Amino acid sequence: MDFFGRNKVTKVNEINKASRNSNNNLGIDLGTLNTVVAKPSGDKFDLYQIPSVVSVKKDDPTAVLAVGEEAKLMLGRTPEDIVALRPLKKGVIESIIQAQALLIKAMEIGKKDGEKVGRIVIGVPGDSTEVEKNAAEEIGKKAGADYVLVISEGLAAAIGAGLPIAEPNGILIMDIGAGSTDLVIISLGGITDIQTVRFGGDDIDNNIVKLVKEKFNVDIGIHEAEQAKISVGLVKNSKDLEVRSIEVIGKSIETNHPKKVLIDSELVSEAVEPIISEIVVALHQVLERLPSELISGVYYNSLSVGGGSQLRGLKERVCDEFEIPIKISDDPMTVVAKGAAIVAAEPRALEPEVRLSGFK
Repeated sequence: MDFFGRNKVTKVNEINKASRNSNNNLGIDLGTLNTVVAKPSGDKFDLYQIPSVVSVKKDDPTAVLAVGEEAKLMLGRTPEDIVALRPLKKGVIESIIQAQALLIKAMEIGKKDGEKVGRIVIGVPGDSTEVEKNAAEEIGKKAGADYVLVISEGLAAAIGAGLPIAEPNGILIMDIGAGSTDLVIISLGGITDIQTVRFGGDDIDNNIVKLVKEKFNVDIGIHEAEQAKISVGLVKNSKDLEVRSIEVIGKSIETNHPKKVLIDSELVSEAVEPIISEIVVALHQVLERLPSELISGVYYNSLSVGGGSQLRGLKERVCDEFEIPIKISDDPMTVVAKGAAIVAAEPRALEPEVRLSGFK
């Protein structure tokens, strides 16, 4: 497993030779929508994913009743004494206890019975405050990990994708998650610039719900909106991409009866546009600050990850706006967790002296 995406870093790969063979190191992408766990297994990873949803008693939010898939099925469908919710909003932990329950569940599925988790590395949004980072570290320790490290999701994605982060050239990571979007510039193994937009896939889903209500007088659920986004989603661009459609069932505002609605790519692109516009503005600002020495690297090494990167037309839109041939990750939903897992196996590899020894 080549940490820096190059063959010149033998010293780095030898730092914790014994720990790389451990089964107790986990990388965790604690996301607003889903939590992904990666466990190093030779040159590959064992991957697990659970919805970032917890159900609790309404009169006692600390009383956790279900976590993950079981809790997700309860969203919008719970009786009056149970609440199903997400512990993270916009990538930020809102409830320590509920997030801890989510992390415990994630750690349980990432290890065998009787194993103890040694080290975990958690990816968080790039603009997370020290308080937010400390909260993530706290829940990791309370969940039973011996060692917890919190790193930027953008840096973790670059590592997981095998990009040459140790080079003195620029790398651009655009991480479009459910709650936020990170724009990260990396050089010499570290972050040189970062900007976070607190908009993502959840906001697109909410916009779809709003537009369907306005256009068809029908109220659809958030699950149906997400399904439409995934199935027929489209980002406005200069190319003539296929318009697709999907039929969903909602509730008529007039009759309160079930009603079928046909959602097409044009409606979804209208819902996507406000979010993409915010990302475009932020990327303009990042490129304006970018030193000319890094622009060539960014041109050749730009990668989009996260669920939002799977929207059709995204790379065409970025090329329209910036003339950057951005690539879409082959594994956009798991690359952050993979990168975090690599760091968990080699915990010293992000230290400046180690990164620079790899460059020498």
